[in-house]
Amino acid sequence: MKYKYQFKNKELADAIKVIYGKECVENELKKQIKDESDNIFIETFELEGIKSSITIPKTEVELVRDYDPDCWNPFPAVTPPKEGVYLISLRSVGEPYLTVDKYVFKFGEYRWDDSLSGDVLAFRPLNVEPPTPEELNE
Repeated sequence: MKYKYQFKNKELADAIKVIYGKECVENELKKQIKDESDNIFIETFELEGIKSSITIPKTEVELVRDYDPDCWNPFPAVTPPKEGVYLISLRSVGEPYLTVDKYVFKFGEYRWDDSLSGDVLAFRPLNVEPPTPEELNE
């Protein structure tokens, strides 16, 4: 299982990533989370113009599961990183069962194409595309 540190407040995290860049923010979190300071400090200094810094208390940071393409990822604690076809484990009356579904952006949100999100227990990437109806009828 993979884990990562992230800010608890998603809107704050998104704003900071816009200003400082996703890679910079993630690197600073990894680098500073275990030091003796009570804060995460992020800064930028451009040669011409913008100079910026922000200090955020470490109490605003949490450790969460991160997407791992080599393992089952619990849903909705972890969401697919992109649209695509995934092998999913679904809740059922008896034992959970496996099926294939697409994770798509539809009706203004990311969702499973054929399955109800509340029924999806876990997912992992499907490294092959399922056959199309035309291929099945050949």
